[in-house]
Amino acid sequence: MQTRVELNSTANKIYMFDEVYPYRAAQEQAEKKKLSAFGIIAKLNPLKRPRPETVLLAKEALRFEPMWHINARREVDYTCELTYPVPVNNPYAQSIEIDGKLFEVSRQQNRAKIELQVSEKCHRKIDYTAFIDGLQRDIKPIVLESYINRYKFTEVAEVCNEDALIPQVPLVSVLQQATANLHSEAINAHTILFDTLSIERAHLFFRPVFAFEYIWTTADKKGVIEVDGLTGEVIENGEWYKDKINRVLTREMLFEIGGEVASTLLPGAGIAVKAIDLMSADKQTSRSLSD
Repeated sequence: MQTRVELNSTANKIYMFDEVYPYRAAQEQAEKKKLSAFGIIAKLNPLKRPRPETVLLAKEALRFEPMWHINARREVDYTCELTYPVPVNNPYAQSIEIDGKLFEVSRQQNRAKIELQVSEKCHRKIDYTAFIDGLQRDIKPIVLESYINRYKFTEVAEVCNEDALIPQVPLVSVLQQATANLHSEAINAHTILFDTLSIERAHLFFRPVFAFEYIWTTADKKGVIEVDGLTGEVIENGEWYKDKINRVLTREMLFEIGGEVASTLLPGAGIAVKAIDLMSADKQTSRSLSD
């Protein structure tokens, strides 16, 4: 049975989080933590460690880091061929006739039964939700989910902000993960009648993060302090990312999925991809995903 993959018309959206933590406060936090930008070993080295006068700010930036929110559902109609044991309460019954068909009664100790061969008509829904860091870092999904639940964001039709970072996890990889997860669920089917996988939500978020790069002049080393633009959390020994979006990224560009890409979702499975009205979704401003 061929699996059909559907991309719903409102699935592909791009959101930008509104900056909460101000630049001045982030800069003060970075200055307080700048000696930690080179790792804990350097900081604790009694012979050679960074000192306030030897660590200087080289450059700073407000960047927007990508993260994905994915919702998908697999629906399967199928049949199961089973044998139903049916208790027989009459101790004297030798056989039972059902709709003109005779069933012999089998007995074991004080229990009696007949066995019916049945075909179950079944329908099953399997849901998948994921929050994925777009820079391939080991950030817990619950942390990424908390950003969406707690902070304001705005839907945009395109990203032209030169400080937005290019997602290192492309949409195809995200869809591969969703598809593999949904198809890993075992279905005890004799015959699959209908099998569809629907991408309900494939949202790309950009989160503000302040980055401050410091130079340890006496050791000729560089280090980065990051400050979350939503929570104000400080990340010591951070990273300076260079791969920024250098052209306009539109919502439609995220979903340029044809047969070649479709074959990568489940190689050899013969998946048919149906893009449903990708250009029809209205532009909206929202702070929740409930609509």
